[in-house]
Amino acid sequence: MKTVLPFTVASIIAAFASAYTPPSAPSAQCAPCHGTLDTLALTETVGVYTKKENASTVTALDSLFTLKALGLDWRVDVPVYISDTSGYGSIEVGTTWTPLHGMSFLGADTAVTVDGGLFTPTGSAGYEATTVIPHVGAGAVLDWGALSFGQTVDWRFVGGSMYDPLLGTVAVDLATLVSSLDYKWTDCVSVGVDLKQYYLQGGDGAVTLTPNLQWTAASNVDVSAGVGVPVWQNLAVENNLVFTAGVSFKF
Repeated sequence: MKTVLPFTVASIIAAFASAYTPPSAPSAQCAPCHGTLDTLALTETVGVYTKKENASTVTALDSLFTLKALGLDWRVDVPVYISDTSGYGSIEVGTTWTPLHGMSFLGADTAVTVDGGLFTPTGSAGYEATTVIPHVGAGAVLDWGALSFGQTVDWRFVGGSMYDPLLGTVAVDLATLVSSLDYKWTDCVSVGVDLKQYYLQGGDGAVTLTPNLQWTAASNVDVSAGVGVPVWQNLAVENNLVFTAGVSFKF
C-alpha cells in the first residue's frame, strides 16, 4: 500500500505571487453581519465517474441551493445517483462564515472562511447515510487580480457510513483538501486546475487533478466543465476519469 502525503502548496503560492504586482489592499476587517436575505443561487452539476475493471459507471446529479443571509452563506445539497440502481443520497445542510476579508498576504487580497455542516441520515438503499455525519473545515482565498489561489481543508466525522461517488461507501473519518488555481483569461472566461485530496483513516484514499473552464454566460448565469484525472488512489473500486459539467443561476 502506498502512502501519499498532502501536497505542499506554499511554494506554488509564493512563485505566482512574485510574478504579479499587488494592488494596494485595505487592512483586515471583520465581515459585516446583514439582517436581510441576499443572493439566492441554484447550481446544477452532472458528474460522470468511470470505473476500472468493468465496474459500473456512476452518474451523479447534484442540486445545490445557496443563500446569503445574516452574514453567512447557507447551502442545501441534494445528490441523485444513477448506476446499476438509481436513488438519492445524503442531503447536506451547511453554512460558511467569512470572519476575515481584505487582508494583504503575499501581495494578495485575502479572505479566510470557516465552514461546517451535517450530512443527514437520508438516501436510497446503497446511497444513504446511516446516521447524522457532521463535518467542519476552513479555507482561504488569495486574489492577485487575474490570478487567484484557494485552499480548503475539511474533516468528516463518519460515525456510521455514507456513499461517495468517487470513494464508494465511506465508513471511517475522511479528510479532504482542495487546492484551486484560477486564471481570468477574459472578462467572461477563466481557466484553472483543482488538486483534490481525499484521505480515509486507515490509509485508503484518492488524489485527483482536474483542469477546468468557467464561463460567465450572463450576469446571473455561470457555466463550468472539467475532467478529473486520478494521480493516486487506493480504493476497493478505483476510477478512470471523472467528467463534470455544471450551470449556476443567481436570483
